[in-house]
Amino acid sequence: MAKFIIGLLLFVRVTSLMFSGPLFSSMGIEPQVKVFLSAIVAMAMTSVYGGYQPPVDVDTIGIVLLVIKEIFVGTIIGYSANMIMNAARFAGGLLDFEIGFQTALMFDPNAGVPTLLGEIKTLMMTMLFLFMNGHHFIIEAVFASAKIIPINGFVMGDSTVEMLIRLVTVTMIIAVKIASPVLVAIFLTNLALALLARVAPQMNIFAMSMHVKILVGILSLMATVPLVVLLMKHAMGIFQEDVMKVLMSLAVNKG
Repeated sequence: MAKFIIGLLLFVRVTSLMFSGPLFSSMGIEPQVKVFLSAIVAMAMTSVYGGYQPPVDVDTIGIVLLVIKEIFVGTIIGYSANMIMNAARFAGGLLDFEIGFQTALMFDPNAGVPTLLGEIKTLMMTMLFLFMNGHHFIIEAVFASAKIIPINGFVMGDSTVEMLIRLVTVTMIIAVKIASPVLVAIFLTNLALALLARVAPQMNIFAMSMHVKILVGILSLMATVPLVVLLMKHAMGIFQEDVMKVLMSLAVNKG
C-alpha cells in the first residue's frame, strides 16, 4: 500500500511537469498521451527510487498535503525548463514590434493571437531542443528529483525564490541577445530614415519606412540564422544548468 501511494505521488509530480514543461505541455499533445507518459515515467521512478522515499502516513489530510507539494515540485521543474521557450517567444515578440508585424495583432489585443516571429523563434528553439536531447534532459531531471527531493522533502526557501527570479532575469537577457542582430539592423534603418527625413522632408518617410523595415527585417533574419542558432545553443546550456540549480536549492531546503 505504501509503495502504491509513493508511486501515485510521483505520478502527480511527473504529470505536473508534463503539463508545465517545454515540448510536453504543447497543446498539440493530447492530455491522455501526457497522462500515459507520466504513468510510465512514474512507474520507472518508483521501481528505481522507491527505496529512497521516506515512510508515508496513510491519512487523508497528509495525502492531500503531499499531493499539493508534488504538484509544486513538478510545476517548478517545468516552469524552470520552459523558460528557454519563453525566451525565444519573447525575442520574436520584440522583433515583431520593431519590424511592424505586431501592428496586425494590435486591433484585438485580447484575442491571444501568437506573434508571427514569436512562433518562428519558438519553432526554431523546439527543433534545437529536440536536436540537443532536451526532452531526455527533462526526463532525467524529474528522475533526479525523486532522489534529490524525496516525497515530503519539499520546502520552498529563499534560495529557491532567488533562483526563480534569476531565471526570469536570464530569460529577458537571452531574449534580447537572440533578437539583438535584427534589432541592430532595424535601429540602423530607423537612423537612416531619420536622416533621410531631415534631408528630404517632402518625402513621405512614414509610409516608406513600413516597407523598408519589413524588407530589412526579413533579410537580416535570413542572414543572422547561424548566429541565432549559436545563441540558442548557448541558452540551452545555461537553462539546463539553472534547472539543476533549482533542484539543488530545493534539496538544500529540505535540511
